[in-house]
Amino acid sequence: MHMFTVSVILGLIGVFCILDSRLLGRMNFERPLISCTLVGLCLGDLHTGLVVGASLELISLGLVNIGAAAPPDMNMAAIIAAAFAILTDAGTETALAIAVPISILGQMIGILLRTILSNLTHLADKYIEEEQYVKARRVHIVWGTLPYSLVYFIPIFLAVYVGTDVVQKVVEFIPGWFTNGLGLASKFLTAYGI
Repeated sequence: MHMFTVSVILGLIGVFCILDSRLLGRMNFERPLISCTLVGLCLGDLHTGLVVGASLELISLGLVNIGAAAPPDMNMAAIIAAAFAILTDAGTETALAIAVPISILGQMIGILLRTILSNLTHLADKYIEEEQYVKARRVHIVWGTLPYSLVYFIPIFLAVYVGTDVVQKVVEFIPGWFTNGLGLASKFLTAYGI
């Protein structure tokens, strides 16, 4: 499959997984184990998808969203990390090392997006006061969903399409002791619930 096609498919998997809890109900497609399995299925390496997904699932079990706190975004991180692990033949430790900074970046993007989308509530309230219920529903369903879709599709698409060779070079540059240390640290972090 051409890398452009793979990038589009993985971007769409990211959109589907993130809309799981926001539009489709809660079927747990945004969990790392499920999203990485979908990536593995798409890329023809189900075993690596499951292994990376299980490892990231252990990390994400320690992330608890309390109140308005936004935890690191393991959904985006899981999809990108599983894709890189499969496409570059990297190990699980490398996928974990890639996933942690991506999850923090996803967290920052998510906070910015939620801040912007909170203003749509006022627009919907205005439409409701004017008894324009179709417009109010459109604000929530379309204009609330579209930015989430783009915020997931674009980074995943770009990371896979542009970044595979770049990430491979970065991974080759990372010393083995550092990657092994991150892998070990991730196992300790889950034991402490972090």
